[in-house]
Amino acid sequence: MNQEIVETIAYLSRVKKLDRDFVITALKDAIASVLKKKYGPDFPLEVKVDGQRGDIQILVQKVVVEKVKDPDREISLEEARQQFPDIEPGETIMTQLPFDQLGRGIVSRIRNNFTQRIREAEKLRIYKDFQNRIGELIKARVWRVDKTGVYLNVGGGAEGLIPPEEQIPGERYRTNRDVYALILRVDKETRRKPLVFLSRTHPDFLRRLMEHEIPEVADGTVEIRAVARIPGKRAKVAVRSKDPRVDPVGACIGPRGQRINPVVRELGNEKIDIIRWYPDTIRLAASALSPAVPLMIFEKDDTIYAVVRDEEIAETKGKEGLNVILASRIVGKDIQVIPASEYEPPADVLTVMELDLPEEVKEKLRRAGWFQFTEVPLLADLIETTDLDEKTVLRILHQIEEGLEKKRGSA
Repeated sequence: MNQEIVETIAYLSRVKKLDRDFVITALKDAIASVLKKKYGPDFPLEVKVDGQRGDIQILVQKVVVEKVKDPDREISLEEARQQFPDIEPGETIMTQLPFDQLGRGIVSRIRNNFTQRIREAEKLRIYKDFQNRIGELIKARVWRVDKTGVYLNVGGGAEGLIPPEEQIPGERYRTNRDVYALILRVDKETRRKPLVFLSRTHPDFLRRLMEHEIPEVADGTVEIRAVARIPGKRAKVAVRSKDPRVDPVGACIGPRGQRINPVVRELGNEKIDIIRWYPDTIRLAASALSPAVPLMIFEKDDTIYAVVRDEEIAETKGKEGLNVILASRIVGKDIQVIPASEYEPPADVLTVMELDLPEEVKEKLRRAGWFQFTEVPLLADLIETTDLDEKTVLRILHQIEEGLEKKRGSA
């Protein structure tokens, strides 16, 4: 018994990762609980467990009496004086109840009670471990697939599940294959083991995959500011660089797509647009609509309007309208696409569409976020944001000044 207890405590501490003091306390409580069920909740006992030696002491407080009526709670004066010669009736002493005299039934119930306490403690420990990992990327092996979902071995004593609604549409899962997923939540109430719910459709799944595959994202040089997904179809990721020497879009895509291609394959060939993030809403909207390049973008009544050539309406919206839907999610505002033939510039605003400039120059202005002007911008601002030469910028400023004066004169 002694060596068995020592080995059990060591095993539960090492393998089950339970605190040694907790294991000893659980054993003491299991013994006390079973004995109090047998003798009554007020049964005066104390349990001591020596984890180093494996000794168990069950001490029962008994009242010294002349004649014993209740042997479980009383001890005769004659027997008591064998230990304490001066003891008197009415006093109490602690007597030892030998563990090996409890009987098979009691020992079995103690073992079951202890096992249940350990199981619950392990379950709670596993739950807390995975609760602290919510939002992490995990790689796990599929071991069962049925209509309730994809079950995976996530390790740590837990079981993983990708429910149908968290699976990428059209994906097929095969047993004994490893897949990546995002830890979504943990449920410890449903079964013997905690159930870890996983997702392959959550936007953060794409975010974590990029952190896993792209060193600049992993080390924080490139920051992912926004992610929008329609799983299995298309996604947009807005990025910015904390280092001016690093192009965030190029770092994420890599030469010939070497960086982003593994992510695309993991998502079942979901199309991913990597776009540059800007703090300015209009400029971000223009970037989010990429690869489309609007002629004009403006905001009115908390809605962003993108003006495009009539023949580019379908291309700008994208298949099933996904380009605009995802761009709206990235910006956080509704984006409406309108054809150039239906757009009338405001009377007090000069748009880039009205400037008499080569189309490639207008394109650079748009890509830099210069879509409309209510005043003449600074020379340095235009040069810095558009990378145009000073002569061209001076020409642009002259046209803006003339255009605004003309509009104000006719107002």
